[in-house]
Amino acid sequence: MRRTQPRPHLEARNNSDSSFEARAGLSRKCVARIYGLCSGRTKEREVVFASAENLGDGLRDAQYVVDRVTLQVVYLAARMQKPLLVEGPPGCGKTELAYAVAAAAGATVERLQCYQGITEEKAIGKFDESLQSLYLESQKEFLREDWDGIRNRLHSLDFFAEGPLLRALRHQSKPCVLLIDEIDKVDHAFEALLLEVLSAWQITVPKLGTIKAETVPFVVLSSNEERRLGDPLRRRCLYLRFEYPTVEREVEILAARSAAQQMPLLGQMAGLAHALRGWNMEKPPSIAEMLDLAHALDILEVKEIVPEQRDVLLPLLAKTEGDRGRLLLREGFEGLVMDSKIYRDKLNGRRRIACAAA
Repeated sequence: MRRTQPRPHLEARNNSDSSFEARAGLSRKCVARIYGLCSGRTKEREVVFASAENLGDGLRDAQYVVDRVTLQVVYLAARMQKPLLVEGPPGCGKTELAYAVAAAAGATVERLQCYQGITEEKAIGKFDESLQSLYLESQKEFLREDWDGIRNRLHSLDFFAEGPLLRALRHQSKPCVLLIDEIDKVDHAFEALLLEVLSAWQITVPKLGTIKAETVPFVVLSSNEERRLGDPLRRRCLYLRFEYPTVEREVEILAARSAAQQMPLLGQMAGLAHALRGWNMEKPPSIAEMLDLAHALDILEVKEIVPEQRDVLLPLLAKTEGDRGRLLLREGFEGLVMDSKIYRDKLNGRRRIACAAA
């Protein structure tokens, strides 16, 4: 008896009008409206986030501190189904924004970590040749009878190991957050590869065809500005510029995400971060590293940072030999501790004035 071969399920290889209409009809329904994101292939778009305030509540629950302008831009990107390009120095919260939006929406994150020399296969995926060979061996008795069917099956998604870009487009029940991290590390050719995904929400793969998005992901592209990104990519995105937080904002971040809740210590840590970043360090401390510092101080039961703690805190603050050498100078760390107290006291003074005015 002749064995019937399963038909390829890829849209590009099935031009049947009836099957296309069935798929289109299904895609017009928002399969699942989650807290933040819903399918982008709906005929009439449903609300992505109910409001900017709704998004803000979700980000606060995810312990991500954001200003009102950034909140509104993220909200617009979600509603308009536009990628969000976020540029700024390393460690200022760009990557964490993607994870916070995903947490607020109850969505998963598909992350494409960029690096020099990254290939299409790493981003999109590739055919699993060993699996193809195994299948071909199992079907060798049917090669003459149904070669076309076997060949089509071999060149279907059944035998394709999907990369993060393709996985992001093929989320069916609900969309994901696609994080394209450190995109400034790739070359212009790879950057051009992303244009089809970010504008048409589809990927074209040789022998596989064009795969259209089941749901449109919320896309965050982060850049540390190692090189300038091309205008075609920028044109497709909404743009945000991140800098290191002010002392006031860093206090909010530390209060939201660390165990330490003593305002004098939080103010001093934020002041120390501000002083270090203004000290022309080879590697300024990131927000995540200041959270590590807060954790260390909590373990050590430290209530105030003093110069005598230099040696034990150095591994948390100086991550290059040059920075370590400068902080080992007596006037180096001692001066930074004095500056941190000045920033703390200025912050406390502003708060007292604000409370008195209220």
